[in-house]
Amino acid sequence: MKVLVTGSAGFLGRHTARYFADQGWEVTGFDQVDHDEGKTIVGDLTALDSISSAVAGNDVVIHIGAIGDVYLAGEQPALAASVNVVGTANVVEAALAHGARVVYASTWEVYGHPKFEPINEDHPTSPDHPYNITKLGGESMLLAACRLRNLSGLALRLGTAFGTGLRPNSVFRIFIDRARRAEPITVQGDGSQGRQFTHAHDIAGAFEMAARSELTAMALNIVGPETVTIRDLAEHIVSRFPTELRFGPPRPGDVPPARVSADRARQLLGWQAQTSFHKGLDELIDDVLRED
Repeated sequence: MKVLVTGSAGFLGRHTARYFADQGWEVTGFDQVDHDEGKTIVGDLTALDSISSAVAGNDVVIHIGAIGDVYLAGEQPALAASVNVVGTANVVEAALAHGARVVYASTWEVYGHPKFEPINEDHPTSPDHPYNITKLGGESMLLAACRLRNLSGLALRLGTAFGTGLRPNSVFRIFIDRARRAEPITVQGDGSQGRQFTHAHDIAGAFEMAARSELTAMALNIVGPETVTIRDLAEHIVSRFPTELRFGPPRPGDVPPARVSADRARQLLGWQAQTSFHKGLDELIDDVLRED
């Protein structure tokens, strides 16, 4: 079986490409930049000819490529719309042309402010930021093609991903990098905002299960079971380094905390998270320390 992983130079794309290769798939990456892991096609999601030639010959496309930086999406919403919506529409067209299945990396943030908890897939979507608005736009493009044009595809609404290789501007790396320099860690607000952080290896496993599944035209939540507050995250890092924890004013635009259910993914895909938060965090810290 052959799989194309878009966004393969990024944090989650790298984890996913490695996971598929370990499971015996023939993996090709697709990104705007070349990288040193496996076969890669350099191209642009916003150019239909570029993505179409890359999709040709593949059985499945794992579509992770996106403007995934929330702050960049907020500063450049037109760019986010071009890549996340138009780029996904191009992936859909290419998959239809070449008979490939598509698994799309969506986000739990498409739900917006929770109307009930735990949030399941029947919860209404009400995104309010250029990042999650455009991610829902891409998801909608995929699911519309599944319903109207018989595309085989699933959208996975992912929890906040973490693991080794996180980009330097992630909250994990910001806290760890400051702590290892013995600089104080500052939490915005009281730190009570929680996230169901989900390990990249577990997410990659969900992609592989979805790739093999015959389920189509639906979205599934893929989130870890633990709700971890930003304060919990910061305190665990502080326990590993000679630093201190401080608190600052809340940051505007933060996504509100919510409990999200992955029961449907467990029932339909057989997926559930395997990596505990603290184990994954310690692995990340140890990996960063090896860079020194």
